[in-house]
Amino acid sequence: MKWRYSLRWKLPHRPCPGPRELISVVVEAGQAAPEEVMSRWVAGSGYAVCVDFHGQKQIQRWSDERKAAVRRRNMQARIHRVAPLFADELIGHCCK
Repeated sequence: MKWRYSLRWKLPHRPCPGPRELISVVVEAGQAAPEEVMSRWVAGSGYAVCVDFHGQKQIQRWSDERKAAVRRRNMQARIHRVAPLFADELIGHCCK
């Protein structure tokens, strides 16, 4: 696993005076911020030392069937909460 240290502009209410990212360095996980990054950082300047964690794990996407099942379950819960007396009839009508 790798960590990426960078110096980025972090004041959203003020325009950035230069590049949004001044420097970026990738290091092994667990290491402290590199000297190249820390030497350019100045307190109160608007730039902050940021760390991103780069892992080897792939992002798992939900299948269309799984998304549909979750949407259906959430819709049924909403119907049961809003109209409990007519829930079975409404669910039967929309989920045919």
